[in-house]
Amino acid sequence: MDDTTRMMRAQGGRVIGDAGFARCMQALGPWLPDGPDAVPVAIAVSGGADSLALALLTRRWRRAVVGLVVDHGLRAESADEAARTVRCLAEMDIPARLLRLRGLLRGPRMAERARRLRYQALCHACRELGCLDLLLGHHGDDQAETVMMRQRASSGPDGLAAMAQAVAGTDVRFVRPLLGVCKADLYATLRHAGIDWVEDPSNTDLRTERARARHALSTDAQLRRVCLQTAQQAGGRRMARDAQDAQWLAAHARFDAGGWVGLPRMLPPERVLSALVRTVSGHEYPPSPGGVAALCAVPRAATLGGACLLAHGGEWLLAREEAAMQGHVRARAGICWDGRFVLHVDGVADGAVPALSDLYVGAAGAVATWWPRERGRPPFPARVLRTLPALHRGGRVVAVPHMGVFAPGMEQGWRFAFAPPCPATMLARFTPSGQIHHPV
Repeated sequence: MDDTTRMMRAQGGRVIGDAGFARCMQALGPWLPDGPDAVPVAIAVSGGADSLALALLTRRWRRAVVGLVVDHGLRAESADEAARTVRCLAEMDIPARLLRLRGLLRGPRMAERARRLRYQALCHACRELGCLDLLLGHHGDDQAETVMMRQRASSGPDGLAAMAQAVAGTDVRFVRPLLGVCKADLYATLRHAGIDWVEDPSNTDLRTERARARHALSTDAQLRRVCLQTAQQAGGRRMARDAQDAQWLAAHARFDAGGWVGLPRMLPPERVLSALVRTVSGHEYPPSPGGVAALCAVPRAATLGGACLLAHGGEWLLAREEAAMQGHVRARAGICWDGRFVLHVDGVADGAVPALSDLYVGAAGAVATWWPRERGRPPFPARVLRTLPALHRGGRVVAVPHMGVFAPGMEQGWRFAFAPPCPATMLARFTPSGQIHHPV
């Protein structure tokens, strides 16, 4: 056991009560109905003290829950630890699903790659189970560490807001009920319940930035309080800005299911345009701030961050950049193409290959090869229509579902849902209304 963990265990902490947790969860609602046959709330459980305490408290608060345990496969003992976590959840009367990551190799940016694959696996499991909410075990110490690291990196005001208590993803809401408590309280809660946990050795590897921040904060309570106050204040300001952004988008932007956005001649504020570029391109990271600022100052046709801006009918269209799109991939129900479009096939479960297995998913391409002439002129510029997702067979386009185009004999049960990884607005809650308060 490392010195930081010994110190946190020795601090004792306070047991988190069921009533306080229930009030916190109520403030973070709404929630689906509970009961033995209800849609469960998912909990990401690593086997550490934070996620196990969250699982314990959630099971006491609600009957319909499911634990999702991810085995990264990076350490020889990870499979045994994951299996142990599943057994621990079973002892709590929590059904669990074990998710094994494939293809994660050690190397540059490993933590970032592991995080991306982990969240992809968790979200996929939530979709299969029908879960609308995924609970995460991040706590107050994690929040303080995040603020410290972002201060060192000279992050802007949004970065200093750190982690939100609740944020809506494309089809799953991420909820962090424990941001109002410290890790010592989680240790105390598990000890009181007689539950042991796994300590991940990477959490104390001082070669990582987060471990160094954790070590610094464990010996400086005042610095921890300052970091948490910074997050709370920056979070409140971020929520206010997000509300303004949402109002602007509701009043001026027109989102098309094909993945592009109509904008007025006067482009939106830089912050809004940057978010829209991420949404349209499907990129996880924002475009160059300098490029966004230059485009807002002098609106013009341009490409930026995997998206392109072009004039059309007295307005601007922000669409996907053709040259940056993904190539052809074999059609499979539930597959995500170009990081933005999910293929759905009526009557076929996600992951299964449809009956017409010789189909591929790719960009629609040259409009003249698939647009029916009897329909007259297409309603949008060819440059935009070429970026639509389409089904291909033998090198020919046989379906462009967004335009209602299907080759003779093609089933019309094929459709693409626009599901970018980054929404145009965060819809996040940073306020402390959902924090857990201990009784005095």
